[in-house]
Formats: sequence, C-alpha cells, structure tokens
Amino acid sequence: MKTINLFGLKLQFEVKRNRYSDENIYSKEYSLREKLIYIILVMFIIAFSSKISLLSNQNNYKVGDIVKADLYAPNTIIFKDQGAKEKIIEGIIRDSGKEYIYSSDVEKLYFDYFDDFFKRINQLKNGASNGLESNLLERNTNKKIPYTLIEELVSLKEKELDRVEKASKKFLIEAYKDGIVQEKNSIFYREPADKKYEKLNELEKKIVDIFISPNYIYDEVKTKKNIREKVSQINDQYVEIKAGTLIAKTGEVLNERRIKILEACGIYSYKKSFSLIFANILYLGIVSSLFYNLFFNNYRKIILNKNYYRSSMLILAGILLTFRILNNDWMYFIPIDTAFFLLILLVEKNYAISLFSFMLFFLMPILNYNLQYFTIYFISMAFAAHIVAKITTRSGIIAAGIQLSILKVTLYLLLSYFSEIESFTVAIIVGLILLSGLVSGMLTIAFLPYFEKTFNILTIFRLLELGDLSHPLLKKISVEAPGTFQHSVMVATLSENAAAAIGANTVFCRVASYYHDLGKTKRPKFYVENQQNGENPHNKISPFMSTLIITSHTKDGAELAKEYQIPKEIRDIMYEHQGTTFLAYFYNAAKNIDPNVEKEEFRYSGPKPKTKESAIIMLADSIEAAIRSLDEKSPIAMESMIRKIINGKIEDNQLSEANLTFKEIEIIIKTFVKTLVSIHHVRIKYPGQK
Repeated sequence: MKTINLFGLKLQFEVKRNRYSDENIYSKEYSLREKLIYIILVMFIIAFSSKISLLSNQNNYKVGDIVKADLYAPNTIIFKDQGAKEKIIEGIIRDSGKEYIYSSDVEKLYFDYFDDFFKRINQLKNGASNGLESNLLERNTNKKIPYTLIEELVSLKEKELDRVEKASKKFLIEAYKDGIVQEKNSIFYREPADKKYEKLNELEKKIVDIFISPNYIYDEVKTKKNIREKVSQINDQYVEIKAGTLIAKTGEVLNERRIKILEACGIYSYKKSFSLIFANILYLGIVSSLFYNLFFNNYRKIILNKNYYRSSMLILAGILLTFRILNNDWMYFIPIDTAFFLLILLVEKNYAISLFSFMLFFLMPILNYNLQYFTIYFISMAFAAHIVAKITTRSGIIAAGIQLSILKVTLYLLLSYFSEIESFTVAIIVGLILLSGLVSGMLTIAFLPYFEKTFNILTIFRLLELGDLSHPLLKKISVEAPGTFQHSVMVATLSENAAAAIGANTVFCRVASYYHDLGKTKRPKFYVENQQNGENPHNKISPFMSTLIITSHTKDGAELAKEYQIPKEIRDIMYEHQGTTFLAYFYNAAKNIDPNVEKEEFRYSGPKPKTKESAIIMLADSIEAAIRSLDEKSPIAMESMIRKIINGKIEDNQLSEANLTFKEIEIIIKTFVKTLVSIHHVRIKYPGQK
C-alpha cells in the first residue's frame, strides 16, 4: 500500500501485478484477443517498416541550403507543381489588359469649353469685351485659370495666338483619341500622347492642362473579375518524375519549389521526418483499433477456427510483404486480387470484404498514401465480391480477374482524366492493370488447391471434387456397402432438393450425404440395406453389442474420413446426422434381458445437428430409410410417414440446436414428398405382365 500526503490529504493506492488464471488464459475470449493481436502486429510491423528509412535520413535540407551530393528520385511520382501554376497566374495578371469605362461625351464637352475660352480671349484682345468670365469656366472644368495666363495670351500677336490655339487643340484631339486615363487619383496620357506632351512649350502645356479630363476611367471591379475568370480556368500543373531522375545537383542552392520536390520524393528534413513518423504511428494505431473492435465483435467464430485464421494470416502477410519488397512503380501489377479471391473462396464473403478493406488501409503507408490506388481497389472490391461468390468452376476465376481488371481500368482512366496524368504513363498502367487481372486469376487457381489441402478448408471446388463418384472413398462405399451407397445417393437427392427450397447450401448437402454413412463400410453386413439372403448378424449377438456396432458407424466414418483428409465440415455431418437418436428396437430387446437397463445407453453419442444442412441430412436419412419399409408408396402414405418422423425428431429434441424455422420445416416436408413421389412413381405395366 503506497501512501502520499498532499495538501493535507492522505492518498493511498495499491499496485498489483495482474495475474491471469488458467481459466482466463485458455478461454475462447483470451485466445481471440491473442490471435487478433498477432494479425495486427504482423500488418503494423510490415506497414511501419516502410517508414523506418525516415529515421536514418542523412539529409537535413531547407530553403537556401546547398546540396551536398546528387539526389535521385527513389520512386516514380506525380508532383503537383504549385510554383508552375503560380507563374502562369502571374503571367496572366501581368498580360491581362485593364478594363476601363469609356466616356465619349468628355471630349466633346471640353472642346466646347476650349473653343469658348479662345473666343473670349480674342474678344478681350480686340476690345470687344471688358473681361473674361473665368469663374464659369473654372466651375465647368474644375480647374483654376491663372490670371497671368490670360494676360500672356492677350499680349500675344494674332498669328502667335492662332498658332498656340491650333497646336493646343491638335494635341487635345490626339490625346483624347489615344486616351486620357484615370486610375485611382492619378491621370496620365497613353502613348504616344505622353511623348507629344513633352514637346509642347510651357504656355501650351498650361492651356492643355486646363482642358484635359479623363475619358477612360479604370474599372477595378471588372478588371479583377476578368482576371479571376482567367485564373479559374488554369488547372493544377503536374510533373511526372521518373524513378532515378536527378532532382538536385551537387552544389545547387535549394529554393522552395525544389524542397517540395524533394519532399514529394520522400527526402525530408529531420524535423519533417519525425513528424511523419509520428503521423504514421497515429494512423496505424487508429486503423489497428478499428480492426480489433470490428473483428472481435463480428468474426469470433472465423478467427477462432485455426485453419481459417492461419490461411488468412498467410495471405495477408504474403501480399503486404510483396508490396513492401517491390518498388511502388509496380503497385498496379502486383496481383492483390489473388488475396481477395482466396479469402472469399476459402472463408466467407463478408469476412473477406472486411479483411481486404483493412489490408488496403495498412497498405497506405507502403504506397505513400496513394489515394487513387486505394479508391480504385476499394470501389472494385464490391464488384469482385459479387462475381466471385457466384463462381462454380476454376476457369471462372480467370474470367472474374479479367472482368475486375476492366472495371479498374475504367476507374483509373476516369481518375487520371481529372488528375491530368501523362498519357504515356496512363497507357503503361492500364496495361499493368489488365495483366494483373489475368495473373490474379491464374495465381488463385494455382494457390487454391494448396490452401485447401494444407489447411483442410472446404471450398466450392473442393466440394465438387469430393462429389465425383470416382473418389476412392465413394468407390469403397459402392463396392463394400452397395446398399449403403444407394441409400446415400437417395439421401443426397432428397437433401439437395430440400436445401434448394429453403436457400441452404445445396452442393454441400449433396456431397456430405454421399459420405455421411462412410462408417458402415467397416461392418457393412450389420446394416439392413447391405444384408442378403435374409441373413441378419444381429440375431447371433446381444442387443448391447448390436447397439455398440450400430452407433459406432458415426465415429468410424469420421476417423476414416480424417485419414483421407476429408474436410471437418463433412466429418461433422458424419457425427451429427444421427444426433442422439434413440435405438428403440435394441432397447426393447435388451429390456427383455435386463428390465433395469438404462434408456440413455441406447442413444447415439451425438452431437445434435448444428446447421440447417446437417438437420436436412438427418431428416433425409431417416425418411429415406423409413419410406423403404412402406408397402404402399402413395403420396398420402409417404407424407404421413414423413410428418411422423419429423415430429418424432422435434419431440426428441434433435433439431433444437439447428437454426431451422417451422416454416422451413414445412417447406422441407413438401419438397421431400414431391421428390419421393417422383422417385417411387407407378410405372405402366408391360404387355403380358399380371
């Protein structure tokens, strides 16, 4: 117990090491957590290893530094050149003409003032007027007219006054024609009027200054709007830098644009490197947390299945290491679809989608967060799940790979159009995507059998192979227990039709039915369907021994199937198809010998059916055998027998662990009746038959 005195308060706390009991360590929840942590560690380490080079970065460049050694681009990148875009914008601003408001009335109005002014000067000079009304003119022109200017003009000789008037007016005509511009608070002449103005004498300049007024007013709002419209049409500028391109020479002074190119290629300063390391750890930590919560709550059963878990781990590690080892220039060629195809075919569609999605998230650090790649494969994943789930032949996998690659090419071309990637690069990547689709399908076909056998996983293709009647075990049944074989074929027909009616796995029901009574090959003569000439071995042994022999066929079949590497799902059917069914015949026979015999000794060991498929096979097995005993195989008689058997199974609690509904049971009954009627239909008698 630790005690701390703080501000008059006594704080006590105790630290103990967490001890896990054996019960906790070996619990399913503990095992699930452990397995998930292993998956996360593998993906985290592989993804984070791609950023370890940031810690060993020997460069510490910043703007203004001199390059110590030639630097080459480690990968091919598409660089968004912001500097190039800014230069184009600067050129547009520089070259864009300014917008002005033109007024044609100004020129006419001021020429009227000019003519009126010289008219009054001439009148004043000739004595026709006592004075010049300068106040009115000053108000009109908003210019101060110096009295000395008037005196100077009046004192001129007529020829000189006429010359000054003509020279001034000529300049004003040309100036208004070229344009007198006002921008904010300044007024100036356009070329060439500004140069002509300099050639005027002082008197002419004074006169001209009075009678000029801007006829072009700078429109700042319209000018800025025009520039904005032009700038908005400029797209981002992208530069493709190939792997191995010299991006900085020794002795070169680095500017801001060059620094951005270095960073885009993955050459960072120490400060930037550590910030990126922290960002990657944070990103991978968030993704890992989401992965843990999703899979812990939704995929417990799959993760706890060691075969599914190991195969998933191998696929994940294989793909991530492939991306880690190969250069990112080959990212579109790497057959990542193989991983998705294998996960769907080996495990389950929803699990495959979830696992593949997170694998893409963990790939992002390795691919330098290439969002275009992520988007293409994330979108195409849904289409892939749809088409692969419907595949029933191995050749269909190659077709799925090609179809998927066509979708990815379409998405890539669409995204490339908006990204403005160089057309040559686009053509190469399109070729790589198409080739990757073909290779993905071929690799899936190549790897799938090894995964099926190594991890003993049942796929649709493995089921179809096991359903081949030339399989050694099926041949063994047909030769050593022909009656059992015929019975199994009938059960397969019944269960397959019933499974199709309620949406269960039809292929699994058919194939599992072929093998469900495999154990009867050990002592075939002890089962009535294999007995000949009315000879029954049970008549020579006790009912206790008979019960032991009969009930052992479930275990015998599972052990023999294991030797031949028959998947666990089918071996489970061998155990479950009899559940804990009661052997009433031998019980009654034993009771005659020993009245105190226990009823439970005459039951199969189980377990009870745990799936719809297992329950269907149990019902089909019992019904097929019972129908054989009917003398009259009419639809009514068969339906009555079927309902009696199924009700007996329900009352005996044999279907309590299977997720069958009463509605589905009714559908199964009708399907059984329909199938059996077609099998036991009445034939037309041939001529001469009684």
